[in-house]
Amino acid sequence: MESVFEQKIQEYMPILQHLLSAICEKEHEWIVTNRKKVLYTSPGAFIETGIFQGMSTEELPWFKEILYKKDRVVIKKQGWRADSEKRGLIVGVPLLDESAEVQGACFSITEFHDKIRANDVLNLAQDMAREEDQFAALKIVTRRVLDLFQVSMVGVWLWTEGEYGVVSVSTSSEELRSYVENKLPPEFGLDWVNHFSKTEKNEQHQLIRYNLDQLNEAWVKPLKEFGLVTLVSIPLNHFGQTLGQIVLFTQERENIDNENIYWLRQIVPFVSSFVYEQQLRMAALEREQALTLLLRGTEILVQADTEEQLLTEAGEMAMEILFLPGGFFFLYEQGEWIIRAPFGRLKQAEWAWKDWVWKQMERDKYDRFTNPHAVSHFLEVGDNPEHWRKILIQPIVNHSGLMGELWLMDDLEWVTEQRQEIVSAYVRDVGVALDAIRQRDELSHLASTDRLTGILNRQGFDHRIREEMAGTLRRQSSFLLLILDLDFFKRLNDTQGHPAGDLALKTLAQNLCASVRESDIVSRTGGDEFTVVLTDLHFSPEARKVIERMKGNLGLKQFGLDVSIGVVEFPAEGRNYEELYRLADQRLYIGKNMGKGQIVFH
Repeated sequence: MESVFEQKIQEYMPILQHLLSAICEKEHEWIVTNRKKVLYTSPGAFIETGIFQGMSTEELPWFKEILYKKDRVVIKKQGWRADSEKRGLIVGVPLLDESAEVQGACFSITEFHDKIRANDVLNLAQDMAREEDQFAALKIVTRRVLDLFQVSMVGVWLWTEGEYGVVSVSTSSEELRSYVENKLPPEFGLDWVNHFSKTEKNEQHQLIRYNLDQLNEAWVKPLKEFGLVTLVSIPLNHFGQTLGQIVLFTQERENIDNENIYWLRQIVPFVSSFVYEQQLRMAALEREQALTLLLRGTEILVQADTEEQLLTEAGEMAMEILFLPGGFFFLYEQGEWIIRAPFGRLKQAEWAWKDWVWKQMERDKYDRFTNPHAVSHFLEVGDNPEHWRKILIQPIVNHSGLMGELWLMDDLEWVTEQRQEIVSAYVRDVGVALDAIRQRDELSHLASTDRLTGILNRQGFDHRIREEMAGTLRRQSSFLLLILDLDFFKRLNDTQGHPAGDLALKTLAQNLCASVRESDIVSRTGGDEFTVVLTDLHFSPEARKVIERMKGNLGLKQFGLDVSIGVVEFPAEGRNYEELYRLADQRLYIGKNMGKGQIVFH
């Protein structure tokens, strides 16, 4: 029993066929299907193709192509039936439901003629211009050129990042399409197209015709098995700049005559202009994105508190700007090169990449220090597990000279001149931020360090002990606070002069630092007063031995000096620094009153 839809198709299709034939001034025949069967076949369509109403769509190869592509298909064929000599053009349009699923198809069948018209070129240009995506637009070009010139395969190669790359390929048969997409190597055609770009660079507008038998590349032989014998290539040029190539592959019976070449030359300027405009648009978009990242990165760098935080965030940001797989900072510190803050793949790399880097450093002939203007440069690299091709080495400088370098690994040669300019500006900001952090750290060090002895002063000690008190409470531990005051120091200054007194203070500081652990704190908090924190210790006979051993190592006898020490335990004897200091100072003076050179715990 026929559905209402099938009844309407039978009723209206003859009327539509008559109207379209009158408008187009040529006969149109029609076939309409749902997913399962043919719903309508015009009399001429049946005569021309042998397809009849009720036939299963499984027997229609065109319908399978529509199901696969979900898009319009154009098929040219000579002799749809064995007894027909007509050359037919079939345009198939999918019938989509609300969810964009194919529910059927409508096929229009007309005779076609080989002659290309100006309107065909104009339509191609308009359809291409409607596409914002370059790949989609060039797919339209290859499909349309394939149909207009009746060849077996059309490809477009574009010049990108220093070499040609295939962008779009269209074929006249499903078998050839499947082979090209699934079995041909990605570099298919690159050797020949690159060869053309070198040998024909002075004849940019010349159309080149090659017999495939003249080419020895590995990809040629399988194409010849599909009957392809000739390729015709014409460059895509725009104001003297070669942007790419359009290449047509033909079988023996397919001919690109002078008239076809004329029309091909009319198409090429439209394609060239489109590609050039797309490249400008993409370059502008890429620059805008990179500048946005640059501004955001600069804000992040300004907020970095430490050198390590700055380098880590700067590396990750550089990777975003250049879309590169990884890198690291090579900093020049105290006469040595040090690898710092690896990022990207190098952060988790399990191979001995640092040894590899040192070998690359030895190979690099660039003179970093005699060159008055440090500039970025590339270092070509050999075999490596990550398949990197080269390294972009970007110097980091400040007003004093070279601070180090940022090494960026490039595996796909994506570092264009524009990206290099952006990363140079970015690294200048990194250098400024790094210099600022180092100056800030230096000022902080000077503010918290005793100039004479090089150990903490009172300001530095106040900060450190408060940190240690908080850490001790978190660990549920204790520490001993010692106040040391030299005995007979005034007599030394009066009898031997202040240089002798200064030497005694420096000797005491040096020996104190040598007698304690790295986790302990040593500071000079007054003229001849020193303060020590022995972490994770409490009052005990062992603690007394530690302090007595430390006192014996101070080397004061050579100056005729001794030292009195007051000791207090945190947190058992005070919950804040002021309480601890007051109690330790009291015990110190108890020791002095007992005859000097005493260690007083209680």
